Amino acid sequence: MKFYLCYIIKMHFSSLLWIFSFFFLATHSSAQVDQNKSFIPYTEGWFYIPGIDPALDECLVIELEQGDVLIELFAESAPLHVQRIKELAAKGSYDGVVFHRVIDGFMAQTGDVQYGNSDTFNAGLVGTGSSDLEDLPSEFNTRSHLRGICSMARSSLPDSANSQFFICLADSTYLDQQYTVWGNVISGMEYVDQIKKGEGANNGAVVDPDLMKKVYVRKLDQDRISGWMYTNKGVYPYFYDGYRSRWLYYDHSIGTPRFYDFDQKKWLTF
Repeated sequence: MKFYLCYIIKMHFSSLLWIFSFFFLATHSSAQVDQNKSFIPYTEGWFYIPGIDPALDECLVIELEQGDVLIELFAESAPLHVQRIKELAAKGSYDGVVFHRVIDGFMAQTGDVQYGNSDTFNAGLVGTGSSDLEDLPSEFNTRSHLRGICSMARSSLPDSANSQFFICLADSTYLDQQYTVWGNVISGMEYVDQIKKGEGANNGAVVDPDLMKKVYVRKLDQDRISGWMYTNKGVYPYFYDGYRSRWLYYDHSIGTPRFYDFDQKKWLTF
């Protein structure tokens, strides 16, 4: 689908691209072009820069020893659960809480703020605790339990989710519409994979478990460059941002990208 959209965009904008290219190249010296060319690998035509969806304005961050994990929050699918996660994160309740149950090829479970904090860890009760807030009503939704999905743990009662959650290490679609999906890992899944695993014979219980160093909500940079870009020999080193319909280039003299504002008729920084 993305390649089809890319082709359509290219057909519509190809003529404009060549016209704009002469204007852009005329506004900068050959020295700037050479400087950029030494930093940015030349790419012909349309290409895709992967990254976080620029439509997202915030994410949940879990700092692990291995690195940071960024999680998209599905507030529209599970508003009460997302609010609970954000509330506990804001209070610092998740900081220092361990991954007490981790099953290779299945999931990593954490969030027991009552018995799972590393400072007051209780190996006999971890996994049975909760926060001091009321249990949540279920918000089972149509999102599927695929690798990277974050879902709320609960007891056998549907309306018993409170603070514990798990991250799927592999597709586990048999859990669909039985547990509330509230988020998805968008960066750092390789760090989740490195979380210490438990013994299968002991239902995944982990001895000396890894922990979440800090959990908080982060506002995302809306101007992060990602999505479909266009360039060729005529416009290099300028790139057409197909997602936001603008031209940009990376100014290495100040270490940041610039984009062209047609209203002000000049290059601006983000």
